[in-house]
Amino acid sequence: MRGKSMKKALLLGTSAIVAAGMFAAPAHAADPIEISVGGFMNQWFGYQDNDDASGVDTQTFEQWSNSEIIFNGKTTLDNGLQVGVQVQLEANTFGDQIDESFAFVEGSFGRFVIGSENDAAYLMHYAAPNVGLPINSGSQYHHISNPTGGGMFRTVFGSTFITPAGDDDGQKITYFTPRFSGFQFGVSYLPDIDTTGGDRNSLTTEQADYTDGFSVGLNYVNSFSGFDLAAAGGYYYASAPDAAAPTGGSIDDFQAFSLGLNVGFGGFTLGGSYADITEGAIAGTRTTEGMGYDVGLSYETGALGFSVTYYHGETDGDVFIAGDDEHDSYAGSVSYAIGPGVSVLGTLGYTEFDGEAGNDNDGFYLTTGLALSF
Repeated sequence: MRGKSMKKALLLGTSAIVAAGMFAAPAHAADPIEISVGGFMNQWFGYQDNDDASGVDTQTFEQWSNSEIIFNGKTTLDNGLQVGVQVQLEANTFGDQIDESFAFVEGSFGRFVIGSENDAAYLMHYAAPNVGLPINSGSQYHHISNPTGGGMFRTVFGSTFITPAGDDDGQKITYFTPRFSGFQFGVSYLPDIDTTGGDRNSLTTEQADYTDGFSVGLNYVNSFSGFDLAAAGGYYYASAPDAAAPTGGSIDDFQAFSLGLNVGFGGFTLGGSYADITEGAIAGTRTTEGMGYDVGLSYETGALGFSVTYYHGETDGDVFIAGDDEHDSYAGSVSYAIGPGVSVLGTLGYTEFDGEAGNDNDGFYLTTGLALSF
């Protein structure tokens, strides 16, 4: 408990210092906040061939989409501070109808974000380049079914874009420094962890839920001698619930780290990432403890883009079953920009799931997409 109090005191002290600088003098806006509308729509249609070990037949054609309407608002105060909001409305209903929803204050001191938004290390992370179906965020499961029970989003089984204990856009406070000589630092505090896709927006108990989460990120972005370099590292922590572990005893605090690197030259980008959940979150008898990594190469020339990408993830899975759940995905993609904000995408991929309980599946898929941004 003393450790929790010290961490909270440190965060509150830092917040107070930043707030004092923000509001040291009266600030008035020259114009009120005005809202602009943007967003994106990705529509996919493809063929897949699943070889499910259970013998259950899976459909051979699939059409799915991922779309959002994004409302942005910002004003500049007389003292130079920028104050704004962003609300992301899901065009498809998954775990929630509103995705991110947050306010921000930005100035020479950096950027302060409060509300339902991804954490600092997640936002600052870099992974393998990809111009088609994103296989480092679990999108391949729309074509190849995953029978293992391993999570494809925000856990290393399916992505190196991880969060404290699997938090999914829960309420948090985040601070980013200005970028100095290519370096930027960010830190987030999560009072409680929400893994449902909502923002909770209410009190929880320390008996059943992960609380007092932290996310710390550092990245470096620079260009020199014709090369473009982007590197990132992140650390993630959440205090474990007081409930007993399935195997008896107590549940360990969640801890994880991530690394990412992209190097670009002459239209080529080579990159990869690694994430390791050293102490995993537990839901029922399953744990997210494990590791994942990806590597990829892309080339873009004019309106055309090409990429090849590989992802591997493995987790301990069910604590009562020996072995690991494993996942491997390969993808070759092409993109073509046919106009401003309009691109046609295509991906040929292969995905394999090996479950520790013998619940396996693998298959090929060929999918095309229309990506619109506005």
